[in-house]
Amino acid sequence: MAVKVLVNAVGQHIVSEAKQVEEKESKRIIAYLLENPRVASYNRDEEGNINVGFAPYCVLSDEASFTIRAENIVAILDPREDVREQYTSLVSVPAEEEAEEEAADATVVADIEPVAEEAAKPKAKKAKAKAAA
Repeated sequence: MAVKVLVNAVGQHIVSEAKQVEEKESKRIIAYLLENPRVASYNRDEEGNINVGFAPYCVLSDEASFTIRAENIVAILDPREDVREQYTSLVSVPAEEEAEEEAADATVVADIEPVAEEAAKPKAKKAKAKAAA
């Protein structure tokens, strides 16, 4: 997996190993699979230098993998080399696993069952009818 900086809709900068998740038939990107995501935080020291720190993406979970819906990501960037090195040393992966991961495809394909619009309409009408009653 490639290390990327993902900017989400609320402005967080997430540094993570990332893969695209595509719908099998349409090849439409529906999500991103993140391994060991970290949220970047910034502060400026007295000399004006900017320091970057990393916090777990979700401190309430012990999971190392997360998916984020594609519509919640507004930009995907390559990190600066010093940021990549700092992130990599933080989440260090043993060399054997790293070689296996680099050989893997960068896209995950998912079978997603499309929801027919006709099937969704009766439910919406029933909900409106209940609300009116």
